[in-house]
Amino acid sequence: MHNSKKKYGQNFLSDINLLKKIVNEANLKNKNVVEIGPGKGALTQFIILQSKKFLAYEIDETLKPFLIFEKSNNFKIIYDDFLKRNLKEDFFNYFGEEKITLIGNLPYYITTPLIFKFLEEKQINSFTIMLQKEVGLRLLAKPNTKHYNALSVIIQFLTKIKKILEVKKNMFKPKPKVDSIVLKFDKKNQKNLTINFKNNFFIFVKISFSQKRKTLINNLVKGYKINKKKIIIFFDNNNIQYHIRAEQISIELFKEISYLWFMFLKNIN
Repeated sequence: MHNSKKKYGQNFLSDINLLKKIVNEANLKNKNVVEIGPGKGALTQFIILQSKKFLAYEIDETLKPFLIFEKSNNFKIIYDDFLKRNLKEDFFNYFGEEKITLIGNLPYYITTPLIFKFLEEKQINSFTIMLQKEVGLRLLAKPNTKHYNALSVIIQFLTKIKKILEVKKNMFKPKPKVDSIVLKFDKKNQKNLTINFKNNFFIFVKISFSQKRKTLINNLVKGYKINKKKIIIFFDNNNIQYHIRAEQISIELFKEISYLWFMFLKNIN
């Protein structure tokens, strides 16, 4: 018998119907797949049946007896911390330069850093992950809702997100303190965007949300340390309402305003 380890954030899901739905919705048929944290192989057993080539990362070596599968010539497992690996090297050695779909039930305390790690890896073109429901709702949130924040904007700017299902905490062993949600992220084509634009966009969004109840004007004044009168002129010239707050601005409008803002910054410096 294997006891879950709190230090690894282990909670095991065994409902067959839920597991099959997650794998089917992740669209893994004949794909190169990476699984993070296979645990006792609950998802792994179904991924093997669909995937073209399959690489898994498991930090807990005591789970080895659960991760032995027949007819698994296309399956390799690395017992190590995914966050500490040279992923470019691992992926190239196993998949060559082919694209990858990633799947995983992530430890909730490192969800956000892992999402950004997936986004940085160019070989990964989609990922399906289970995460804390509250965090998932933030990522899915739309303008004028309580969950909408800088993270919502940045992740939706970079990916198309689909909700697959919600999982109640009593479906896990041991039972975690919170409910979960499974989301699928497909990376958007960013070829026309420079790294400089993306970095500046992220800064602009974070500053815009820095004090959620304040207007966009006031957050820009404080964040960029620019005279308020100059910013009001910028708003006038671009027909932006004075009283608009970040929580009211859609992803597309954020892109438009940020582009105009960067042009404005060039002209005043």
